[in-house]
Amino acid sequence: MNNRFLIIVIMLCNVTVFSQTKQCISVNGNVGMVSLSYSLDKGSCKPRIGFGGKVAYSFYFASQWGIGTGLEFSTSSTDGFLDGAKVSFYDKVDDEGDMYRKDVYFRDWHERQKIFFVEIPVLLHYQYDFGLKKRRKIYINMGAKVHLPLVANYQVTRGELEIQGYYEKWNVTLFGLPNHGFGKESSKTNGGKLNIPLNVSATVGIGFSFEVSKIIDVFVGGSFEYGFMNLKESTQGDLLYEDNTQNLQYRGILFSSSIEKVNAISVKGEAGVRIAVGKPVYRGFYKHR
Repeated sequence: MNNRFLIIVIMLCNVTVFSQTKQCISVNGNVGMVSLSYSLDKGSCKPRIGFGGKVAYSFYFASQWGIGTGLEFSTSSTDGFLDGAKVSFYDKVDDEGDMYRKDVYFRDWHERQKIFFVEIPVLLHYQYDFGLKKRRKIYINMGAKVHLPLVANYQVTRGELEIQGYYEKWNVTLFGLPNHGFGKESSKTNGGKLNIPLNVSATVGIGFSFEVSKIIDVFVGGSFEYGFMNLKESTQGDLLYEDNTQNLQYRGILFSSSIEKVNAISVKGEAGVRIAVGKPVYRGFYKHR
């Protein structure tokens, strides 16, 4: 509840600078839901709070239209959840020499994926002044961003593996027998690095701005981004595999064949300061006040 309240406050208190010049530089921060999105059988992905910031440059070639770029960063955090997903190992032999199928079920399994992106936007800006004596504007920006992942990793935070044995000869499933290998295993410290590729996303933002001084405006607003590139690691097999000693090893959601496509999505609010640079231009850009 506190995190949701923080997002609402920032979206309603977003601060940016605008001016009577054609050029401006902005510095701001953002917070919101920034996560990976993928479909997972017997599971789901849950977004978490992400943070970021940017330094941007904008140039207005008309009173309402402009272009911009800059340098941004953002953190993405996602909880991958599994409950009931199964991985089977065939032709296993028990202590009595009988053949069986080893079925391993995920129970309340949580894997967190974290990514730190550096981003380069290319944006088209639109603004409409509906103020009287002072500037009051609605603004819209849209365009694309290139996301460069600098750090990416995953970590299992909790969960259990339930091991069952199915004997086809008797059509019987054994479970709850830990002394015979049919019990539960708690999640171990499973984790590692992710090799996330470069991402390209579409972005759109909207908000309202107010004049604070001749070179400063404040605004409230938010943005939405959708990544087009598939960020999935190369498929290496099932979620679980057995090592040379027949011990279970966890592969990771983004490495497994359990998912086919991963996209980055964000919904966030921004807060910052934009400072006018250059000489004021009143004709064809702003009206003289």
